[in-house]
Amino acid sequence: MQKQVRLVSMLLCFGMGVAGGLPAYASSESVSVQQQNGICKGVVKDATGEPVIGASVLVKGTTNGTITDIDGNFTISGIKKGATIEVSFVGYVTQNLTWNGQTLTVTLKDDTQALDEVVVVGFGSQKKANLTGAVTTVKMDEVLGDRPLAKAADALQGAVPGLLVSSGGNSVGSSKSFQIRGAYSLGIQNSDGTYGASVAPLVLIDNVEGDIDMLNPDDIESITVLKDAASSAIYGARAAGGVILVTTKRPKGDTRFQLNYNNNFAFANAINLPKQTSLETYLHAYQDAEGDQYWSLGAPSVSRWLELLEQYKQNPGSLEVKGDGIFKDADGALYYLNEKDLVENMLESSFQQTHNLSVSGGTEKLRYRLSAGMVDSDGVLITNKDSYTRMNVSSFISADITSWFTQEATLSYAHSKNSLPQSSAGGIYSTRLVSYYPEGSMPEGYGTGADDNLPFFTPKNQILAANTDKNINDNPRIFLKSILKPLKGLEIAFEYTFDKNMYDYHYYTGVTNMTSIQGGKDVYPSNDYLRKYKQYTDYNAINLYGTYSFDLANDHHFKVMAGFNQESSYQETVDVYSYGQAVVEVPSLGGGTSTLSAKDYYTEYAVRGGFFRVNYNYKDKYLLEVNGRYDGSSRFPKDSRFGFFPSVSAGWNIAQEKFMEGASDWLGMLKIRGSYGMIGNQNIVEYAFIPSMTINNKYSGWLVDGNMVTAVTSLPLLVSSSFTWEKVGTTNIGIDFSLFNSRLSGLFEWYQKDTKGMLAPGMQLPAVVGATAPYQNTADMRTRGWEFNLNWRDQIGKVGYRIGFNISDSKSEITKYDSNESKLLSSYYEGQQLGEIWGYVYDGFYTVDDFEDTQTWKLKDGVVAINGYNPRPGDVKFKNLRDDEQGENLIYEGDGTLENPGDRKVIGNSLPRYLYGINLGISYEGFDLSVFLQGTGKRDAWLANTLTFPMYSDYKFIPLYEGLENYWKPVDAAGGDYTCANPDAEFPRIYDGYGNMGSNYRTSDRYLSDASYLRIKNVTLSYSFPKQWVKKMALSQLKAFVSIENLATFSSLAKGIDPETLSWNYPAFRTVSFGLNLSL
Repeated sequence: MQKQVRLVSMLLCFGMGVAGGLPAYASSESVSVQQQNGICKGVVKDATGEPVIGASVLVKGTTNGTITDIDGNFTISGIKKGATIEVSFVGYVTQNLTWNGQTLTVTLKDDTQALDEVVVVGFGSQKKANLTGAVTTVKMDEVLGDRPLAKAADALQGAVPGLLVSSGGNSVGSSKSFQIRGAYSLGIQNSDGTYGASVAPLVLIDNVEGDIDMLNPDDIESITVLKDAASSAIYGARAAGGVILVTTKRPKGDTRFQLNYNNNFAFANAINLPKQTSLETYLHAYQDAEGDQYWSLGAPSVSRWLELLEQYKQNPGSLEVKGDGIFKDADGALYYLNEKDLVENMLESSFQQTHNLSVSGGTEKLRYRLSAGMVDSDGVLITNKDSYTRMNVSSFISADITSWFTQEATLSYAHSKNSLPQSSAGGIYSTRLVSYYPEGSMPEGYGTGADDNLPFFTPKNQILAANTDKNINDNPRIFLKSILKPLKGLEIAFEYTFDKNMYDYHYYTGVTNMTSIQGGKDVYPSNDYLRKYKQYTDYNAINLYGTYSFDLANDHHFKVMAGFNQESSYQETVDVYSYGQAVVEVPSLGGGTSTLSAKDYYTEYAVRGGFFRVNYNYKDKYLLEVNGRYDGSSRFPKDSRFGFFPSVSAGWNIAQEKFMEGASDWLGMLKIRGSYGMIGNQNIVEYAFIPSMTINNKYSGWLVDGNMVTAVTSLPLLVSSSFTWEKVGTTNIGIDFSLFNSRLSGLFEWYQKDTKGMLAPGMQLPAVVGATAPYQNTADMRTRGWEFNLNWRDQIGKVGYRIGFNISDSKSEITKYDSNESKLLSSYYEGQQLGEIWGYVYDGFYTVDDFEDTQTWKLKDGVVAINGYNPRPGDVKFKNLRDDEQGENLIYEGDGTLENPGDRKVIGNSLPRYLYGINLGISYEGFDLSVFLQGTGKRDAWLANTLTFPMYSDYKFIPLYEGLENYWKPVDAAGGDYTCANPDAEFPRIYDGYGNMGSNYRTSDRYLSDASYLRIKNVTLSYSFPKQWVKKMALSQLKAFVSIENLATFSSLAKGIDPETLSWNYPAFRTVSFGLNLSL
């Protein structure tokens, strides 16, 4: 990765003017040379012998200098004897040479500190060494590399300690969500009306809120994550979930013209698919559960089916079959003899391509960058209706109007379109169809007559018949920035942003006729409809801030920043349904013959605040920072809209102390820092302080002259007029270190977040009131966690290698919750740890020895009973944890409270713990191999579905999946012998109509899933062609690569269940890509 960053830096700096030079990093080295007629010639190379392009070669103390050419050569004339020549380049140790001799050969050494020396923070930047807050910055070129990713969020997964990147699904174009340090609030309302959700971080693009999914990753320079109050308090009301700062690429200084083009061509195949057992195994299981008569058309015999299946396998021509292996017996029963993988049949290999083109350049006074990008991805479903496309164009220009005034402008436009088949039958990802289910259609004369030649209800047929939903986003954006430098050390910036997001959704169900193995004609849906949903959002933002840097005496350095921010959002939405289309081939809103339903609404809010930051630095040893913001939000009642959010942080760079001078040869940095601050949370619905009612303009509760009426259908909600911000107080302690000339670097952080005044119902109201209590600031929560990051990079000869590791953990506990005085387990309660899973404790299976006889099935004395169930051998037995008035030795759920949970206890936690990422890399002679792994070290999940339990729920209609065959079996139930035939059984019985399923599969520790996982997320091999080859093609850089995304996943979850989404739906896929990256 060092090689890659170096190449990018070379290209960016190739044409830079000499007068300004390049910044010098770390220490300097001196080399003596001899004079050659006042003209100094030489070559600059790196440690591997490759020429360094664009290195600054300057006669120190003058403006006489040059930069190295494509071969690393340079020539400077008119040099006086004894002059000092400074050779520098970003990412290398600067060398100072006393010129006095022959042609120079200069070898620059890598300086690993230089790459990350300056990081972006709120409304400015700081030296990384002087940071006192919890800030992590990643360079997009490093984390993205040559991976075939359409969205920037994908590159952040596992790259930043404390940042959880969650998948919303695996379909192409699906979005990711962010959560920083377990940020959560009980006061956030979900789409289903419930409360409690993670607090999304504030995502800022060039200092203004924006949609990271609409950005071209190739346009991003860096992403900075602000995690504690010291770094994010300057954003006040919106920073409760942390802040993510996205900085886009823009040229700096005098830069030569440069053209970059890269492409990526990829092929993807679905992975981790559900796998059924053999058809014979399934049919035997069906016999165990239900008997010999099957439920499909003609009531076939399972015994007969097994005989025909064996005959068909040995000699397919011995049976007359039609369609997809369908045999009609003499009695009219249909037998399905072709075994297949229905999931694989609905999938295919997909093709993806990405193209990015950018040009940049400029002079000392004018700089520009133009870029365009295109992503075109097909999904893995067997259709051309599964796709995602995005196009981006962006332009940046910066002009120095005068020596003290600079004007910048960024104009961008993004367009995306996402299409996905949506079956009106709703069974594309069904796990209820057994492997015999026929593809194709019902042969004539085999069904009921009404189903002749109708397609069967299989995933493949549903996809081919389905209409698509279309999601279209358009996002134009204007960003203007004026920079004034009227005085030395003073910089004033004015920023204006206009961002418009237009969203258009279109879906028509269509009308589809299908059949099933029960025969007959099924029409999907019963009432077809066309839906059109349109939404646009206008976002305006103004930032005005000034920064003044000054020194008092020689060692006291100050930096003061103050500013004003105002942002407003206005959103309009129209949602229309038109039912019963007259012409299904050309659906329209006016073409409906049934109900026409239309909704329109708007929301708006504004945020306004003043902010400041003061930095003090004494000799780079003692650091102090104070932040504050006075913020107001229109989402709160008029008298509760404003709040002040301060923070303070300090750092001590111990390595700079005199008593540490003896360790200076191996210790580069050892800094201890701490912070405390308060930030706010305004993530509530708009107008929550205004009473509202529901009105139905076609209410059918009563009629007037036979017509429906308009009626109020709900009581006015009770609201509070005094609720205000949730406040999050954050304490953070950190240690940063670097050793062995920065080859080893890392950090450790510990933090505590106390969320005060979370919104929750103020009290429990009697049912007679007819409404819930208004939401007030009555709940508190505490979150504690830690983060650790360690990196090693070194070079042995021409071989460079790097190792990076990060891990983080957090857990949250509710410390106050007034609205649940009874402490019902079904709601939040004081003392609850978020993510708790309550369940029963497994105690083996019931055996025949637990019963007095096999006629009455009465349990023997001392054997635990189950409330509401009559156990049989093979049912799950649970431990009796407590007795009360309900009875002794009886398993039941108590009254569902913390004081009386029955025989339940906390058996696990559903929140992910120990999030980690691992980066490995090695480079040699232009080759670079990188490996990225990420995962979750601990997570529990209760997953009760057809993939986790044998023939779960509607057992007669459910297949049997691999790994679920070992269910409890009696020796001979029909003969009255209920002795266990397989003492190592993993699952309870299914005999006798599937047994006591409701009891056996209640939440228990026995079947709690371990959802931890390790994923080899990416492996990339690249080759940068030698400079002498590239030069012949009139290029400055040429790199080829091959990359594999989602190479392997290690998890104990059932096949088909993705460890990120914990469900089976659109499958994850492995992508193999290749491409080129070239520069002129």
